Amino acid sequence: LTCPKDALAVMVDIFHEYASKDGNAHSLNKGEFKEMINAQEDPGSKLRSPNYKEGIQKLMIDLDSDKSGEIDFSEYMTFLASLAVVCNEYLLESMKGCHYNF
Repeated sequence: LTCPKDALAVMVDIFHEYASKDGNAHSLNKGEFKEMINAQEDPGSKLRSPNYKEGIQKLMIDLDSDKSGEIDFSEYMTFLASLAVVCNEYLLESMKGCHYNF
């Protein structure tokens, strides 16, 4: 298992790796955000639906709370926190009926 400090470092590093591509390391533009999502996607995932492009656009609009047209670090972390909640709910649902102690 990865310790929380290492996991946080990876999240920060990924943001800055993609945010700095256009010279502004403080936010992700639409292209950087899409590239980051595509690079992190599991090849076997179901994200590639027929509405994939529209989904990425809607996700970016929903995350862009200050309506700047870009995703800043706080908005990115809101995305990751939301994703963690969904993953936890999925894990808990998939564990129903199992008798594991967490």
